[in-house]
Amino acid sequence: MSVYRLLYSALWYLLCPFILLRLYLRSRNNPDYKLNWQQRLGYIHCAQAPRIWLHAVSVGETVAAKPLVESLIKQYPNHTLLVTNTTPTGSQTAKRLFGDLVEHCFFPYDLPHVITRFLNRAAPDMLIIMETEIWPNLLHHCGKKNIPVLIANARLSARSTKGYLKIRSLINDALLDVSTVACRSQQDADHFQQLGAKDKQLLVSGNIKFDVIQGAKNDTNHPLLQKDSDRKVLVAASTHQSEDEIILSLFTKLKKSYPNLLLILAPRHPERFNNVYQSCQETGFVTQRRSESLDMAQTCDIILGDSLGEMALWYCTADVVFIGGSLVETGGHNPLEATVYGVPVVAGPHVFNFTDVFDVLCEAKLAWVENDKTSLEARIKTLLDTSPQALEAFRLDATEVLKKHAGVTTRLILECDRLLPNTHN
Repeated sequence: MSVYRLLYSALWYLLCPFILLRLYLRSRNNPDYKLNWQQRLGYIHCAQAPRIWLHAVSVGETVAAKPLVESLIKQYPNHTLLVTNTTPTGSQTAKRLFGDLVEHCFFPYDLPHVITRFLNRAAPDMLIIMETEIWPNLLHHCGKKNIPVLIANARLSARSTKGYLKIRSLINDALLDVSTVACRSQQDADHFQQLGAKDKQLLVSGNIKFDVIQGAKNDTNHPLLQKDSDRKVLVAASTHQSEDEIILSLFTKLKKSYPNLLLILAPRHPERFNNVYQSCQETGFVTQRRSESLDMAQTCDIILGDSLGEMALWYCTADVVFIGGSLVETGGHNPLEATVYGVPVVAGPHVFNFTDVFDVLCEAKLAWVENDKTSLEARIKTLLDTSPQALEAFRLDATEVLKKHAGVTTRLILECDRLLPNTHN
C-alpha cells in the first residue's frame, strides 16, 4: 500500500464512526438514510452470476444512466446488472426506473476491508462509474482483481480539478487503475490529464445526457397537465437552500404582471420540504402540497412539488423552467431534462457542473444563463411573452439540437465491448 493510500485509509477508519453517526442524524429528517446501512459496509447478498456493476451517486447520475442501463441489459443478456447509489433519493430513482431488471444496493464506504468484502460478494466483471467518483481503495482493489473500470460521462470542473490537485499523488495512483475515462468534453479530458490520466486512458465520447431524448414521453393526459389556456406556469426545479426565498420573491414581482402565473416549486432535497412549504405560506399566496392532493385548485398560486419521480410532469406543463443550484454555488443541475420537452430554460450564474451542456443550449437559444436576479426576472418575462408560433418553432429547434448531440450511449457500449470482448455471446 502506498504511503498516500495508507494515510487516506487511516483517515477513513478514524472518521468512520462519525460518518455512521452522521448517517443516523440525517435519518431523523429522512428515515431512508438508515435503511440497509449494512450495505455501506459491504454486507450485500448477490447470487453467483456474471455481473456488471454500475454506480450512480444520486438522482441526476441515475437518470443520466438510464439509456446506458437499458443498452447494457440488451447487450449483455447473460450478465446481471448491479446498480449502486449513495443517496436514498438516488436509490428510489433507480428502483423506479429499473425495477426488477437490475440488482440494487447502496455504495460501499471506501475502506479497504469494506471494498474487499463488497467485491468478493458481488464479483463484478466490470465496474462503470457515472460521472466523477474517484475512490482510491475501490480503484486499487479493482486493479488488483483485474476488474476493468470505465468512468462514463466523466466530468471534472476547473474547481474540482483544483481541489484534486492538492492530493495529486493519491489521485494519480488511483487513476492508474482506471481502464478508460470517457469524458463529456475535451475540457474534461484536459482536467483529468492534469491529475495524471494518460492519453491512452482518455476518450472524449460526449455527454450521455443528450441521449435523454430517446426515452422522454409527454403524458398529456395526466390531470396535472390540464390547465387554463391563459395560465402561465413557472417551474423552479431542484432548488437548494437560500434559492427558494429568491424564487418566491421573484414570483411575487412577476405576479404583478402575470396575475394568473402559477409557480411549481420543487426543492432538491426531501428533508427540506416542510421548511420550504412554510416559506411558501408566508408569501400569502395560496399554496398546495402535491403530496396531499392529486387535484390542484384553479385558485392555487404555488404548488410545492414534494413528490418524487414527477419532475417530467412539471416540465410538461411548464412555460418556463428555472434550474436550481445555479443561484448558489452548487454548480447547477441538468437542463436537458426540461429541454427535451421543448421548454425554455433559465439559470443563475453558477452552472459549472454543466458548462458543456449550457454552452450548447445557450448558443442555440434554448437556454439562458443570467448573472443576477434583475436580469433573471427580465428574461423570464420575455419568455412568458413568447407567442404560440414562436414556442412551436422553439420546440422543433430543441428536438434538432438534441438529436445532433445524441449517440453517446452507443459509443460507451462499444467501449464496454472492448473491455469485455467475449462476454455477450
